[in-house]
Amino acid sequence: MSTSASEQKRIGIFGKLRRHWVRWSIATFVAIFIAAELFSRFYLGLGDPPLSMTDAKMEYLFKPGDYHRFGNHIFFNQYSMRSGPVTEHKTDPAELRVLMVGDSVINGGSLTDDSQLATSILQERLHAALHRPVFVGNISAGSWGPPNELAYLEKFGLFDADALVIVVSSHDYADAPDFKPVVDVNPAYPSHRPVLAVQELVMRYLLPRILHTQDPPDPGTVALKTPDKKDIEWCLESLRQMIRLAREHGMAVIVAQHWQRNEIEPGVPAATGQIAQADAARDEHVEPVELGPAFKQDVDAGHNPYRDVIHPNAEGQKLIADTLYPILLEQLSNRTKNTTVPTTFAATRPAN
Repeated sequence: MSTSASEQKRIGIFGKLRRHWVRWSIATFVAIFIAAELFSRFYLGLGDPPLSMTDAKMEYLFKPGDYHRFGNHIFFNQYSMRSGPVTEHKTDPAELRVLMVGDSVINGGSLTDDSQLATSILQERLHAALHRPVFVGNISAGSWGPPNELAYLEKFGLFDADALVIVVSSHDYADAPDFKPVVDVNPAYPSHRPVLAVQELVMRYLLPRILHTQDPPDPGTVALKTPDKKDIEWCLESLRQMIRLAREHGMAVIVAQHWQRNEIEPGVPAATGQIAQADAARDEHVEPVELGPAFKQDVDAGHNPYRDVIHPNAEGQKLIADTLYPILLEQLSNRTKNTTVPTTFAATRPAN
């Protein structure tokens, strides 16, 4: 049975409309996809996360590289420090070096620009005050504990540094490595850049929230559950060993205790971890420097130096630098005069 001319015309028109709709749908999808990619990459700042690599002793550390994330510049040098390039040994006899070791508190994360880090602020201030080349190395990674930090120093050495600053929080007294796979298992520790920024938006942020499988929190953001005694011993002994290692190389040593937001509240006694780490430092004749009073004073003045319960924001990073600057200035000034460098600093926890 043959179709009439009118039916053929109708079929032809329908076919043209269907092809037009398919082309329009594809064009719309491509336009939306490109817009989403541009929005994710240039507005949200995704697509260029700091990369990590596995290490047998440290568990993981950052891959050297130049990254741009959430509008912030993030640079890791050839030794995985969040600092500018450095040589293994000094090449300028006038240079002064400080190493600061810690976890995400001093690392700053992707929400902090390199220029806002306490280590960057200290380097600039010390250079201006001493009129000499100064390098302040930021040796850190999220969720590192004292054993991870000691492993770094044992692997890479002390870079002819003049001072070592060890920054600890109360939870660090039991933050021992478990060596469970992290890199490319936890989305926060990728080893390769995503092909697309929108891919990272979906896989790292949207799907985990939809499926309720968000990244596990940093150990500092939650209370520890009955810490294992072996972990406590490991962490405290690692702290002592870092102090001894620095002393063996003639370095000044500062142990700085960072307080969580809940620990600066009025009437809150010192945390168990704070007391244990302070005692471990005193075992090695180092009196801890407390960072908490500066944070408490800032909060009491109506400001907020915290990003969450533990991590300092840019204002908090400046407070860390403000507290450590006069101590480091004194120690480095003493070194320029070839005098004996004391390694104890008087500091007490004020009454809340």
